[in-house]
Amino acid sequence: MAAEYAYLAIWLAGMFGIIGIVIGAVARFTIYDSLAHDEQLVWRRKLPADAYNEK
Repeated sequence: MAAEYAYLAIWLAGMFGIIGIVIGAVARFTIYDSLAHDEQLVWRRKLPADAYNEK
């Protein structure tokens, strides 16, 4: 019975570890995402200056 609990604990730690990595990656992406990054790498064009003032 103790071996089953150990396997369960390992599986849960692994699952929460993977979920934590995914959440960390999404948080990093949303923190560092910017209009300038999108303009440079996604749209490959310049936006008018007034586009930066809208929030």
